[in-house]
Amino acid sequence: MIVWLNGRLVKSEDAKISVFDRGFLFGDGIYEVIRFFNERPIGMDLHIARLARSLALTHIDGFDAAQFAEICRVLLKENDLSNAAIYFQVSRGAAATRTHMPPKGMQPTVFACASVCGGIEDLETPTTCACAVAKDLRWQHCQIKSTALLGNLLPMFDIAEMGAEEAILIRDGFVSEGTSTNVFAVVQGRLVTPPVESDPPILNGVMRTRLLEACAQSGIPCAVTPMTEAQLRGASEIVLTASRRMFSSVTSLDGTPVGCGSIGPIARRANNALVERLRAECGYAPRDAWVAPPILAS
Repeated sequence: MIVWLNGRLVKSEDAKISVFDRGFLFGDGIYEVIRFFNERPIGMDLHIARLARSLALTHIDGFDAAQFAEICRVLLKENDLSNAAIYFQVSRGAAATRTHMPPKGMQPTVFACASVCGGIEDLETPTTCACAVAKDLRWQHCQIKSTALLGNLLPMFDIAEMGAEEAILIRDGFVSEGTSTNVFAVVQGRLVTPPVESDPPILNGVMRTRLLEACAQSGIPCAVTPMTEAQLRGASEIVLTASRRMFSSVTSLDGTPVGCGSIGPIARRANNALVERLRAECGYAPRDAWVAPPILAS
């Protein structure tokens, strides 16, 4: 694998970062994950805007978020990838010693790597997952896509014992988000998702934005409004979105089936609308004019 490190393309086994890097010592950094289909990105403008916001809120200087698109393009080319996910990280950099307050004028550490992902045809049927509810004990700045993810990881260890793979976090009686996803639920026939500018704020996922756009274009009733834990537990359907997961239908919550325990009708409509939105963004023909390739016998 060829990775990007501080302005250079290097083999992954040759990429070296200082043990004094603040990303390693303090989790002092931010990141993005972006999906590509047919060599085209999903929501590049949204990712650049969110990256710039995270850099500004964390006071990390020395990197222009506008460079993100070109770094992604180069990585895809060097690794000969068309359908991929790119992980991108900027830490504050490495100082001479470990001190809590960083010295001025530090040079950030910029790292990116690409990995193979499925094509857009893999999104035709939503994936499913089991979830559990957990208390949201994280910090108050979840709008920053921080590399300090211990608060997200700890609930996942707890719910794994229940056979769940994602935790839906509750703060003060309201749904915030999943540990690595945004949450939607069907409440009284509408697909509802919590506002990102809540108190405290949550991360504005790119796939969350694309699903809201797709639902609006397709006439699927959808609303951005606070969601209580009781509404989540009483929802007929629950959906998760994320740039790597894309779209998942939740079939159980705390071991209890959600709705009929399978992909619900609104989830299917919403997923279809999202796939059409992404196909258009990535230059594919509409599915009405698209014919799947034949399955060849092995």
